[in-house]
Amino acid sequence: MSEPTIVVRSREEWHATAAFERLLRLSSGRHYGASADSGCWVMVGRDLRDVAEWSIIPPAASLTLNWGAGGCTLEFGGGSLQMKTGDWMWIDAGLAHRGQNVPGSDFLTVFVPESYVIAAALHVAPIGAASQRAPSGLAKTLVGMAALLLDGDSTRAIEAPFLDAILDWVGTNFDPRRAVDPQGDPVLLAAQMLRDDQSASLSIGLVAEAVGLSRSGLSRRFKGYHRVTPQVYRQQVRLSRATVALAMGGSVLAAAHDAGFADTAHLSRTFRKQYGITPSLWAKQVARSAASTSGAR
Repeated sequence: MSEPTIVVRSREEWHATAAFERLLRLSSGRHYGASADSGCWVMVGRDLRDVAEWSIIPPAASLTLNWGAGGCTLEFGGGSLQMKTGDWMWIDAGLAHRGQNVPGSDFLTVFVPESYVIAAALHVAPIGAASQRAPSGLAKTLVGMAALLLDGDSTRAIEAPFLDAILDWVGTNFDPRRAVDPQGDPVLLAAQMLRDDQSASLSIGLVAEAVGLSRSGLSRRFKGYHRVTPQVYRQQVRLSRATVALAMGGSVLAAAHDAGFADTAHLSRTFRKQYGITPSLWAKQVARSAASTSGAR
């Protein structure tokens, strides 16, 4: 695998660290790790070529750093953004979006437990999705934290001061998104109905009828706003629920059932397509925090 030239030329502060060297040594693909006791986990993408496009409803709030080569574009309800080397991006839990990577990109995404988001009051005025140039010192902190998570060497006590500083910056520098009333828009109401339908018993046709649109009209308007079809949105809602259940220590069978998947095979196919790994293997790498500790601070 060739080294991205952008890394060699860059002079960012975090590039002189052992943590950054740790990331550079990773093989091409997606790599996962987690805290021992907090519910915080990380995905590090190195020279990403196995995934070029994606859509997701993230199971937790996240901060993504474009730490090496490449970049991406992102589309979500109400906006779009671009990331390039040295940028970082905040995304609220549950924000449906789709994106496209430049082949060979290097990203790391730290998924932040809800307890930290609440402590930082980021739930009071949700941000949605936003990106900026990452402050070098805080990016260095994030790279160091990602390396610890990747190796399973992180704990709540280690993470707390890092995340407190990072989330304080996020809350200060990223503006809240404009509040919307889902009752005033059929597309937003349809999305809320799909999120609330935990048994997945509502057909898309019934949802369309309930919001006063034809099935094709709903699909067209829904994709225009959320950037995915209602069917994909529902699947991503299920996957988000299953991911949370697995991270809390649940079995693949229970996660599939509770999230509304027909069977474990259906969950496994969907999960592998999203994360590049089977749910059972992902759980072994990530779900180190028991349900009793994942919400603690």
